Amino acid sequence: MSVSVLVEGTLKDEFKDVFPVICGEGFKVTRTVEGCQNINLVINRENSNNFVFTEVWDSKEHYDKYFAFRLEDGTIAAIQNMCSDGPTVRVFDITAA
Repeated sequence: MSVSVLVEGTLKDEFKDVFPVICGEGFKVTRTVEGCQNINLVINRENSNNFVFTEVWDSKEHYDKYFAFRLEDGTIAAIQNMCSDGPTVRVFDITAA
């Protein structure tokens, strides 16, 4: 079953301008990972330090494998260091509704 993943955090001021560039480079890799259907970075219009990654994966197992890869390569720690709050990860089943 496909899943939607929301990763949300609040950036430290010094990273908010460079974060989209960093994500753009990282997403090039993510989009080639087996099971990745889509990934985007969205920025809150009312608080430009607040971001969400919207992701769609073929399955939770695909996402879990990808997350383990990003833990190992240091990406998760790097994002945590750029955040004043978060990031939090939520995984949702996509229904047929």
